[in-house]
Amino acid sequence: MTVFIDTAVIMCAAGSSHPLRDPSRRILTMVESGDLLAVTSTEVVLEIAHRFLSIGRRDIAEQLTADTLDLFAPVLPITHAVVRRLPGLIARYPGLAARDLIHVATCQHEGVTDIVSPDRGFDMVAGLRRLDPTEFAGDD
Repeated sequence: MTVFIDTAVIMCAAGSSHPLRDPSRRILTMVESGDLLAVTSTEVVLEIAHRFLSIGRRDIAEQLTADTLDLFAPVLPITHAVVRRLPGLIARYPGLAARDLIHVATCQHEGVTDIVSPDRGFDMVAGLRRLDPTEFAGDD
């Protein structure tokens, strides 16, 4: 099974004290060790960069984007074929934000059926199973 790692997992793993920090760190350790086959996309890297640049933390933006690119090399591209899925997804899932829809489109395009994310919005997406980071990492 190959899973898509959502931005929140990477951000929580890198962040300060948070209930998802330790489970997220365990998940990324599993990816690093090869115990978990996982992918992420250029959109995830962009979200990380955007967040930290917007709060004036260029140092964290630089380091975390580099670490993410290294861990998931190569990251999945956002191609024309991926973006072409957006109109249908926008119509079908009006409750999802554009960035979440890009993750859905990427998963569909790549044949990935599992996403590790705390975002319950993914629960409504047909054909995509959301794996809660806490449960997935083995926490109760």
